[in-house]
Amino acid sequence: MSCDRMENDGMRYIDGEMTPAQAAEFEKHLAGCETCRRSIAELGRVDSMAGRMRIADPMDVFWEGYWKSMYKRGERRTAWILIVAGAAATALFGIFEIGRNFGPVTFVKVAAAVLAAGLALLFISVVRERVHQKKTDRYRDIIR
Repeated sequence: MSCDRMENDGMRYIDGEMTPAQAAEFEKHLAGCETCRRSIAELGRVDSMAGRMRIADPMDVFWEGYWKSMYKRGERRTAWILIVAGAAATALFGIFEIGRNFGPVTFVKVAAAVLAAGLALLFISVVRERVHQKKTDRYRDIIR
């Protein structure tokens, strides 16, 4: 058997959010309704356990995770710099070889030219984006 009173008034009664008249009327209902009495007892236990719970200070955990993520970001940034530097060196070497000995077109020469063109396009794109961002940044005068 279920009772609709618990759904509407149970937590209000436990949390003390009822007026004295409403609480007295609900207690009168509890005296005659076994289902609501059991539900109030269970909710009361949960409420008292929740009131005794303490949340640990997240500061130590937060800072430990923060520094680990900083190290990861630094490692990844360094790895990307090395990859781009290696690709740029390969492209420059290919261009140098093409200029020194133009001879027959080989796969290495074509690959180096395509790589150099891609890196140049990426560089131009990043510079153009930064210039545009600097012009339109509303917060450029704020010291961070």
